[in-house]
Amino acid sequence: MSESRILIAVDGSENSAMALKYYAENIHRSRNYVILAHCAEYLNVNFGMVSLSQADPTVVERTIKEEEQRIQALIEQLNKVLESHNMTGEVVRIQGGSPGHGIINKANEKKADLIVTGSRGLGTLRRTLMGSVSDYLVHHSHVPVLVYKHDKHEHGKHQ
Repeated sequence: MSESRILIAVDGSENSAMALKYYAENIHRSRNYVILAHCAEYLNVNFGMVSLSQADPTVVERTIKEEEQRIQALIEQLNKVLESHNMTGEVVRIQGGSPGHGIINKANEKKADLIVTGSRGLGTLRRTLMGSVSDYLVHHSHVPVLVYKHDKHEHGKHQ
């Protein structure tokens, strides 16, 4: 049987970790090639109403460097996850723009047969106002999308 290419969107959140764990324990087959697509977000680079031109350049530079270190540590951890589950694959980085659009582009580029993602479980109002990455993927992907939605009782148990 031929190899399937599975793209799993990961962002370092508990929800994406649970989606990856679900895939590894319930779906993965040895012939699958797994692409862990890390959606890099600079979590601590939030300047609010202050423009970058008003911010202290050394603070901005230090914050960005710290975020790069955090992201690199996560990528190393994801490589170890592949290894620990005996999965053949790679970790790729998606950066900039909309995460949903980036995931779709990376899935197309890597010729993925399936996209796996977690769901943050936004409420109806927040999802309507902000949109959700999983909704975007379901509506714009040309390949099947598995959205792992955890049971509220599971939250906090898988890491």
